[in-house]
Amino acid sequence: MELDVTKIMILLQRKWNSIREIHRLTIELEETFARNDEISAEMLLQLRADEMEKIDQCMEEIWQLGEADPVSYEKLSILINSDLNEVVGKTDEEKKIYEIRQKTQVLLNQLQEADKRLNQKLAGKKSFYKK
Repeated sequence: MELDVTKIMILLQRKWNSIREIHRLTIELEETFARNDEISAEMLLQLRADEMEKIDQCMEEIWQLGEADPVSYEKLSILINSDLNEVVGKTDEEKKIYEIRQKTQVLLNQLQEADKRLNQKLAGKKSFYKK
């Protein structure tokens, strides 16, 4: 059975959409904490958790696509784990997968910075990201 590369591409796009939503919610969470609005903060934290669950589901579906046979798993592993600076992709779908992975990495870096700021504001010296 051949690996469904189009399905992988769609699931990675869904993952990117969820990460984008988490980023938006994190920025909104910063503003909420600045207003000392604990009720809204709790709601936003739950919404973030829901999006994280969607990401987990997407990744689980992706890995299930590679369970058909060892060749599919190896190809999937390359598509998902390869170094983005070294790979290009042979087909249009593979190129799109790498493009989605690259924009996801950029977004994850931005999200990490926003999360770092938020954590440092809230936890001070006890922050996970100690200065």
